[in-house]
Amino acid sequence: MSVALASTPRSLPTRLTVRPDLQRQMLRRGKGLICSQTRPPIRRWLGSKTSEVNFGQCLASTWLTTTPEQLTPGDVLSGFPNAAHDSALEYLPVFLFTPAFAHWADTQNTFVEQCLNRFYREALGRSPQTSIHAVTAIIDRLPRIAQSGGSTLGDETECEGVSILFAREENIQGKASAQRRIRSTETEEPTLLFAFRKEVRGSSVMPQPVQEIGLRLANTIFLNGKENTLLGTHWAYDSSSMKLELEKSADLSTCSVTLTPTSIHNSLKLPLHPVGQRRKVITSMGNILRQIAKHADGKSDDPMPASSELEKELPRYIAENNIADQRVSVWALIETPAESPYTKSKHSQSSLARAIQMGAKLHRVMSGGGGWGKKQGLLSLDPEMSFERSSNEGMKPLSEVLSLENRSSAYGETSPPEPPMSMQDLSTLSQAAEPGDYVQFFVSVEESGPLEESNSICEPSEPSLTCCFGILSDADSFPGHTAEHKNLTAMPNYFGALSEKAMTYLHPVDESGPSGMLESRTKIDVPGSRVTLVLE
Repeated sequence: MSVALASTPRSLPTRLTVRPDLQRQMLRRGKGLICSQTRPPIRRWLGSKTSEVNFGQCLASTWLTTTPEQLTPGDVLSGFPNAAHDSALEYLPVFLFTPAFAHWADTQNTFVEQCLNRFYREALGRSPQTSIHAVTAIIDRLPRIAQSGGSTLGDETECEGVSILFAREENIQGKASAQRRIRSTETEEPTLLFAFRKEVRGSSVMPQPVQEIGLRLANTIFLNGKENTLLGTHWAYDSSSMKLELEKSADLSTCSVTLTPTSIHNSLKLPLHPVGQRRKVITSMGNILRQIAKHADGKSDDPMPASSELEKELPRYIAENNIADQRVSVWALIETPAESPYTKSKHSQSSLARAIQMGAKLHRVMSGGGGWGKKQGLLSLDPEMSFERSSNEGMKPLSEVLSLENRSSAYGETSPPEPPMSMQDLSTLSQAAEPGDYVQFFVSVEESGPLEESNSICEPSEPSLTCCFGILSDADSFPGHTAEHKNLTAMPNYFGALSEKAMTYLHPVDESGPSGMLESRTKIDVPGSRVTLVLE
């Protein structure tokens, strides 16, 4: 028997359900009011020059809705922050739109222009020669976190809307996209990178640990003709009209945003359920698992084909959970330590997150099972751990990216296509799993409650900014917008994004992790996953 596995993250397959009787609760209907959260706005935040920042408003804000077709730009603009202090000019905005608001991101639309003029109006009046840069992107959805009252969104955890973050100008960099053909394999897919690095105080030169999220964007080919939308824009102040007007724009292949808070608290949720037992890796090559230990007690290295246990356990789980579509996705957790916090804790969600924090890596099982001879029982793991193909080579401040000189060179030069990977090249791949590592297989499961967080962070205090990133729970089952009255929930001090495809997570390794490893990176494409960071 061969193992039927999903081969592409784009199509999220049916998942095992812990509570098959659990149905998504009906969306509670609003009463025609625009609802705004009333948590006090942040006063001072963000990085090494925090003392200079006192806008009287937050530096991040998110608007969530289940009725996007009923909203107008004025609904959002009425609650948009207005900065009066001159130091506002040191900050640039990053706008994230969901597909229902893709037309607001268009350079022909006035929404971004109105936002910029509202935020910078008073500061530009005192410094009229200043120009402003901005980044706009279209992502799949916005995550909603638990909040105290004031919401008409019902139990929805994934919404349409707009999320905006202001970061210091020197901490936003980008790379212009080369001319791109549809379905071309020669250009890299646009990526948004958000890095969180603790502020360096005093004369310390010690490098600070970084947490970084790499995010794949929404497919916008049917919205604006582009496969993905990641745009850098340059706005100049027109003294006659006394407002900012668009001067230049350019498609970006990569945009990196760095924030430098004084402290970072993180939370990781991975809705996974174990299949089989944790076993030692006996033989592997590149991203191919060939043999694992027949006995799970670790006392014997007698081998068996890597897919043997899955071929036995998957059909049983599918039958027990009455899964109609028998194609399920499987992930492999690869660990180096002989003792795992996950197995020691009897498979708790918090210990699964701790295993990742100690350096474990998740790989989607792309294909495998069946076969004969040397190919019998092989499992192919997704080798991708990072979206940064060139290690940020060519990244520049937005002002340089959008200059005419750099734009012409970026669009006039194209890199030669990478040669196809041959079988002889497999030995040069980094090992997904080394002999002696341990592997545990998982399938994704439905959450057991509407807003349940198994490894959650409490609602942040007033001087905090919460950032939440993740993977759509199920792109195919996103409910229609059927509410009779429009609803809109404003969440100050909150920023986030969800991807239908995947994200990567770079993080410091816990002190009890593998010696000598300071940081670790894993790719996350498990439906319903969340990485939440609270910054102070």
